[in-house]
This record gives sequence, structure tokens and C-alpha cells, in this order.
Amino acid sequence: MNVRWGVLLFALCVSVPAIADIRIVTRAVETSTAYMNVPVSDNSRLSFKTCDDCDFIEVRLTPATQYFMRGAALTFGDFRKQFNALRRSNEDYALVTFDAATNAATSVRVAE
Repeated sequence: MNVRWGVLLFALCVSVPAIADIRIVTRAVETSTAYMNVPVSDNSRLSFKTCDDCDFIEVRLTPATQYFMRGAALTFGDFRKQFNALRRSNEDYALVTFDAATNAATSVRVAE
């Protein structure tokens, strides 16, 4: 009986450091191509919103940002050309993933 209590107390003591605040590191926001504006350069800001009445969210594009169109990885220039050729609508899906602390975009996915 004392062994069980000892094991239980040991398990509780070991798990105490694991109790901490949950911190959001990466945030992913779903939007549509109708609400997204792709900038001219890859060192600029991508702006998008999630609905008609919502405020715009701006994220910083960096050279490390990855771009995907229909599942294919593209360079920023190719991504921008294909995005501008799209018929933008509320039906087309887009997902923007970014670092919550720095607002740096990690990936932009469209039409997947």
C-alpha cells in the first residue's frame, strides 16, 4: 500500500513542472481568395480577412515563406502570377499560416 502511495506522489511531483500556460506559437487562418491581397514583392505584407465585416489581418512575408497553389510548391513570383490569374470568389479556399509572436508568414496555401 505504501509503495502505491509513493509511486502516486512521485508521479504527481514529476508532472508539476508540466503545468504551465499554453502558448500559441503558430496560427493558421482560413480565408477565401476574394478576401486576400497578394503584394508585389516577397518582402512585403500579405493582407486578408475572414469575412465581409471582419477587419484585415496583415502578415509579413519573408524569404522563408512557402507558397502552394493546388498542392504544388511555387516561388513567390509564380505564386503571384497564378493567384492573379484565379477567378477570385468566396468558394476558393486559402490558408495562411504565420508565427503568432512575430506575424511572419510561414506558408500560404491556395486552392488545395
